[in-house]
Amino acid sequence: MNIEKQFDILYPILNDISPISKENWNMVKPFFNTKTLNKGEHLFSIDDKVEDFYFLISGLARYYYLTVEGKEFNKSFAEKQGHLLSSISSVSHGTPCPFSVEVLSDFTCLHISYKKLLELGSEHKQWNDLLLRVYENLIIKKEKREADFLLLNARERYEKFLDDYSMIEDAVTNYHIASYLGITDVALSRIRKEMKN
Repeated sequence: MNIEKQFDILYPILNDISPISKENWNMVKPFFNTKTLNKGEHLFSIDDKVEDFYFLISGLARYYYLTVEGKEFNKSFAEKQGHLLSSISSVSHGTPCPFSVEVLSDFTCLHISYKKLLELGSEHKQWNDLLLRVYENLIIKKEKREADFLLLNARERYEKFLDDYSMIEDAVTNYHIASYLGITDVALSRIRKEMKN
């Protein structure tokens, strides 16, 4: 897929989040680059200093934390076009990223420097408004995820996963789903069995 087709995918998604005129969009397009990765590669890893905002065009990825013992815990999945992949703490403060992003299928994204986005935001209100909406969406998503862990039992969390990520259930291993839910593979199998009965 050429970069113009990627822009055709991304523009309406960002414009839906917060209006961006065609003039503003065309002005910014030269600052974007495209990146493709193969299944199993990492977009970035723990301790990297992330400098860009990556917007998913096609593919599937997972965010995960890694304990000192080497155990992985899935934080989130990226599967929808326009999904933002980055580390806010890393891009904003220059600190090492606390998690990794692994690609689970062939993967394409458009990316732009966070510093450039800040410059654009200071010069053009539409880009500042977009950044604000993006941050709001991230905070809302984080609040919902925290509420799920505090208020829902394992089966309810799995049912919510099916609602949120129905299109990727068959593409993600049981281990990754169980890790995202905060349960073991055995517990996930038990929940699935109960739901079939």
